[in-house]
Amino acid sequence: SLTDLQLIVPELILTVCACIALVMEVVLPYRKSKLVAYFSLVGIALAAVSLVVQYGSRSVFPLDGFYGMIRLDGFALVFQSIFLVGAALAIAISTRYLDIEGEQHGEYYALVLFATVGMMFLACGFDLITLYISLELMALTFYVLVAFTKRQKRSNEAALKYVLYTLSGSVLMLVGIIALAVVNAQAFIYIRMKLPVTGKAVDEHIAIFRRVASSGKGPEAAPILSAMCVGLRVAGMAQVTAG
Repeated sequence: SLTDLQLIVPELILTVCACIALVMEVVLPYRKSKLVAYFSLVGIALAAVSLVVQYGSRSVFPLDGFYGMIRLDGFALVFQSIFLVGAALAIAISTRYLDIEGEQHGEYYALVLFATVGMMFLACGFDLITLYISLELMALTFYVLVAFTKRQKRSNEAALKYVLYTLSGSVLMLVGIIALAVVNAQAFIYIRMKLPVTGKAVDEHIAIFRRVASSGKGPEAAPILSAMCVGLRVAGMAQVTAG
């Protein structure tokens, strides 16, 4: 919905600016690639302004969006601000360095913006799938950035090591998410088939899930129970709409 989209306006701005930066790299001549860097800095500034406006216009926190997949709070504000400042510094410092190395290409700045989008979603992600996709978006762009100076052997070696190290961690994280889903699948199927999901029952069942998640059943079950809440709410909304 429009309300949910308003929660990710900074990320949307950076994504649009990154796509435009890729187009600018194709259109502009080689010696004008620095214009892409300046445009990227403008995009980061706009994202920072939207972030300030977003948190200044809200009086109640935290704010949940996309059926609980993201959450905006003070934690997200601090780290999103840090990521924007870091991206701006990286672009400003890299402009001269890329000139020296002879690798002044506009896609470098687009990759920095895409990596920043992934990090910002990591800060506000409130769901395991959201966190995993955000982490992969950040990692994939870093793969290319590490090997950007492809004429240097050290750069290629570093990129290869980075891929191997992060790939193992990514696989382990994905296996853990799947394991949690399998462990809680039977409980979800039982509740989904035994309990009605129409009317006020949806909110009542979600309250039950949250009490279980906050009990002594183990903190590892909380993310999966949160996903169950989202699925139950979606199913309830679909049945209410169909009815």
